[in-house]
Amino acid sequence: MIKLLYTGKNHKVENTVKKANEILQNAAFYDKIASLPQMSNTDMSSRAIAAILKENNQEICVQSFWNPFSKSTKVVEPCSFKVNTYNFCGTTSFAVNTIINDTLLSLALKCDALHFEPTVINEEDYENVFPCRIAAVAEILTRKNKMSRLKLEYK
Repeated sequence: MIKLLYTGKNHKVENTVKKANEILQNAAFYDKIASLPQMSNTDMSSRAIAAILKENNQEICVQSFWNPFSKSTKVVEPCSFKVNTYNFCGTTSFAVNTIINDTLLSLALKCDALHFEPTVINEEDYENVFPCRIAAVAEILTRKNKMSRLKLEYK
């Protein structure tokens, strides 16, 4: 399974990478991906995408930088991307969405089996575009995990 590596000192990014790794190591995540409907910008089935991601043992480096004039993330090369701590979302589930999305974009640069058409995303298509759809699944699982932990704490 895919593993993210972060050696920086930003606590917010470190925590988000930890949560993203929990999702990436969870078999339920890949089961959810496999059950998704056909995504609009790829001929690959969701089941095939899930299998490729689950079988992939790639380590992806996450770096951080600070720039008020730059996007929140940028993929710099295969299996490496940078997170702009100036624009990085403080809500963990949204941040996990961003990290997983860029993980998949970065991985697709190296993994020939993951092929999709780059697309200009509008609000109507966003919900069914690879890798946005998969990142949204990670976001939902992050929220569910947090709710489960909160319920256990209050018992």
